[in-house]
Amino acid sequence: MSRFFLSYAHSAPLSNSGRRDTDTDVWVRRCFEDLSQAVADRTGAEPADVGFADYLLDPGTDWKALITEQLARAAVFVPLYSPGYFNKSWPMRERAVFLDRLDRAFPGQRDRARAHIIPVLWIPLPAGDRVAEVSAALPLGSGIEEYAENGLRALGMLASYRHHYRRIIDKLAQQIVQVGARSQLPPSRAVPIDEITVPDTPSPDTPFVVAVLGGRGTPWKPYGGVLDPPVAEFVATVAERLGLPTRMVDQSGDLKSLDDSPAVVLVEPRRDDRLAVLRGHLHRWVTPIVVTGAQDSGYNEVTASRLEALGAARVYQVSDVGQLADLMPSAVSEARRHYLRRATVHSRDIVHSRGIAARPTLHGSVTPTNGKTERSNGDD
Repeated sequence: MSRFFLSYAHSAPLSNSGRRDTDTDVWVRRCFEDLSQAVADRTGAEPADVGFADYLLDPGTDWKALITEQLARAAVFVPLYSPGYFNKSWPMRERAVFLDRLDRAFPGQRDRARAHIIPVLWIPLPAGDRVAEVSAALPLGSGIEEYAENGLRALGMLASYRHHYRRIIDKLAQQIVQVGARSQLPPSRAVPIDEITVPDTPSPDTPFVVAVLGGRGTPWKPYGGVLDPPVAEFVATVAERLGLPTRMVDQSGDLKSLDDSPAVVLVEPRRDDRLAVLRGHLHRWVTPIVVTGAQDSGYNEVTASRLEALGAARVYQVSDVGQLADLMPSAVSEARRHYLRRATVHSRDIVHSRGIAARPTLHGSVTPTNGKTERSNGDD
């Protein structure tokens, strides 16, 4: 059993370098490490044994299954509330899984159940938004006005507020230990994170497409048993954790979805015979990734060159599961950025209701385009 599960909204990388120092979630990592140390100091345990955050998962594992397992083992759920936390399905699913477990563990004991959730105001929300949740997170920083005004992330980032940050981390650690001592929550079954029911809030985002050219008709696992889920499911999970609804396609007839959606295309280098189906679909917002193994080293450059000849603005190559995991957050975010900048498609709503076309974005806003459809593969 772990003492706590840290839940947060993943942020898009700031660059495509894949280096951890450009990771926008670096402050979440630091918070988790500081909190783990503070809990360990109070319990005599090792810091590595007291808590869980999903960035600890190895790239070649079934993330959904392991996160569900950790939600079933944790004694306390610590959500880092931010605007993104409530706008992305992944953290809300984590929260729903833990709430479901609490309801079954403490039927009719709402106060006892909710004691096992200790929310943190990570980034302030707009005034009037999620009032109940924000109110629940404020007592942690009682007496520290800077916490309510700026959130814990800012206190950790700024040296002048670091003493406030330390006070709140220590108070949070103490509450985690106290809750575990007062109200036992033994490990118990949890609903799988991809099966939990969450409030139906239709996303305005355009689905992110994960297309596959490989696998020879079976779920493609290019790294054998190292990558437990099929590679397409692994990539779709990365997009979901960044807050994007996803769609997976592996049939040539479905590739037209690349014309109106940000996407990555996972390509098996030994399937050059199928590359021609991508002609006309490799827009700037479509990122091909040649997924290779050691046995394919003689094929990957040839495949990459053919993809470029078909119109790909950039082609990535990965040769092991670690490279794939490091690349995917930035590849997904890069495709999404290009889609927002370049893709102009007809808005169904405006076409149907007003008879004019519009430019939808991943955030649901539209810009009229006078009935024209514009696309560009040009440079930024």
